[in-house]
Amino acid sequence: MNIKDKSINFQYQYSRIFTFGLNRKKFECLPKSNGLFASNNSRNTFIALGFTLFSCGLFFSGIIEGFINGNEITTEFILVFFVVHPIVATIGLRQFLWLINGRQELRIENGKMTLSKKGTFLTKTHSFELKHVENIRNEIQENSLSTYDKTLRNIALNRKLLFSHIMGEIIFNYKGKKVKLFNELTENQKAELITEINNLKEKPTHNTV
Repeated sequence: MNIKDKSINFQYQYSRIFTFGLNRKKFECLPKSNGLFASNNSRNTFIALGFTLFSCGLFFSGIIEGFINGNEITTEFILVFFVVHPIVATIGLRQFLWLINGRQELRIENGKMTLSKKGTFLTKTHSFELKHVENIRNEIQENSLSTYDKTLRNIALNRKLLFSHIMGEIIFNYKGKKVKLFNELTENQKAELITEINNLKEKPTHNTV
């Protein structure tokens, strides 16, 4: 291994620090004769957990500033500490709860696919007609990535976890839009889920309204 390869490998090993977190890996895929239920836990890192938990402290920033430090109560003070900060804290709390307790559920019944999120608040269930779900595919095969690309993905992971719930291990097209599905699956789990969905799509009962 030459110096360049050693340097890239060192950077990759270092970047793995950014991916350390609580182990919540769980995947279920329960096919039925004419349906499917699958679920997958959220992914997290210690960095994302720490950042979102710290942001929750903004709920109390106005009290600290107003009563402990004796700041003058002005319109600007109220706007920042009792409007802006609570909004940011609420967003942080929502994300923190998702990171430590969230899961996404997929259900296919009667030609309909629904995706829902559990474990946090302000979530929305999305429904899709199975016959319009197209090109279900693996987002990317880890084995095909170079060490450099893996390094970049590791570094970018925390940014995604801070602002998104679903990493998108599997993606599909629906009426011109790309939809992301699930987090941190193995290649075998991805293949299993894709196969089960495609099998249901091929059944005649799901090709009619």
